[in-house]
Amino acid sequence: MTNEPHPQSPRPGNPSRSRDHFRWDDRHHQPHTDMGKWEKFFASRSDAAQFLRLLGRNVARLAPVTRRYRALLHTPPVPQPVADDTFGVAVSPTPQTWSRYLERICELDAHALLIRLPSWEPEPVFALHDELARLREGGTRFTFTLLQNRELVNDPERWGAFVREAAARLGDLEPTFQLGHAINRKKWGIWHPDEYVRLMEAAAPTREAFPSCRWIGPPIIDFEYYFTTHYLVGERPFDFDGIAALLYVDRRGSPDNVQYGHFDLYRKILLLRAVIQASGHPDIPIYLTEFNWPLKGSGKHSPAGEHVQTDEVDQARFLVLYDLTAAATGQVASTFWWQLVARGYGLLDEDDAWTERRAYRAFKHLLARTRGREVHRLPESLRPLRGFLLQRDDQTEAVLYTAGEEIRLDPTLPVQDATDLVGEQLPTTSLAAGPDPIYVTLGAADPAEVVEALASRRK
Repeated sequence: MTNEPHPQSPRPGNPSRSRDHFRWDDRHHQPHTDMGKWEKFFASRSDAAQFLRLLGRNVARLAPVTRRYRALLHTPPVPQPVADDTFGVAVSPTPQTWSRYLERICELDAHALLIRLPSWEPEPVFALHDELARLREGGTRFTFTLLQNRELVNDPERWGAFVREAAARLGDLEPTFQLGHAINRKKWGIWHPDEYVRLMEAAAPTREAFPSCRWIGPPIIDFEYYFTTHYLVGERPFDFDGIAALLYVDRRGSPDNVQYGHFDLYRKILLLRAVIQASGHPDIPIYLTEFNWPLKGSGKHSPAGEHVQTDEVDQARFLVLYDLTAAATGQVASTFWWQLVARGYGLLDEDDAWTERRAYRAFKHLLARTRGREVHRLPESLRPLRGFLLQRDDQTEAVLYTAGEEIRLDPTLPVQDATDLVGEQLPTTSLAAGPDPIYVTLGAADPAEVVEALASRRK
């Protein structure tokens, strides 16, 4: 196995086409893709029976999942107030960079942090225990993603020892542990479903020994719920405390965009809930532990192809819409943007100054405006006007935007204050909603009357 945290130069791929190859890409914080699609397919030919079983389990659950999904579509959501740990961000600190991270975390007033813990190099995170404990005393919640590599997939006993050490060193922080990462991607070291089940079996004694920790999984990346169904339906050593999804919504534009002609982010989340309810697994919270949009022009620093890259304006829009949409479903406990500091996709550029991107300011404003408020999605009947109502006690705010041309708001709408996406003040006269969302303070206005006034909009 090749495992190079800091490769000095590009290396040839996997000339032997070995399944045990694993080479880390520190620039993108993920393994290199050193085999082509058909090469991986050929190397997986002996696993055909496992994937036929996966197909069979999904076919057997198709009808109950469909019934539950249709019921959820027609059931009004019941959102919970946005908590301190509802909207989070991933960070990758070391003892050397901690002071800079802490400054930015406090500036954001972020209280939900996700930190990856590589099985092959966990000490930099372990060394930060005391600093993390001080944040925990102030109310910060931590999610640690336990990263596997091919060597430990082949040696479940060592994986179990790593999980035990992680819980022993960090368990007093009352964290959430995500067991594994992107287990439906072969480059992450798992080639067939039984290999992840073996990792679960190796982690089961630790889970039992640390009941104050939350254990979430199976960590499926992208809109590939057939893997989620397989693991939730099949035999497993324990039930998860939460369902993890690295839900990137295809990344081709706005969370409002649809895939397969139907599934926008809102419906994808409802479908995941339907999968859970139809699986026989306990109906537990959903954690969306990774999403982002890479930036145009970031070249070799972008973790994804040009067809999914966006500019800084849209990156900020999509972050806000993703978080609000997830909250409005009433189905999601936490979301995490990946990540705070990164050259090709972070909220801060990984330059000497850690330059703020627009998405950083948008996230900071989102946290300040939504805490303690319920998030309700506006009815689809208002489209092309879109948005959300933010409610707390008898106070109402709105986040409004359109998918195209600007729409002037009805002047009878009781607007007290308005800001743009990053908190800059807007004039309240002749207020219009456009592609960039705006926040509108409406005071004690009745939500039903707000919807009625929005329906009376004029261009």
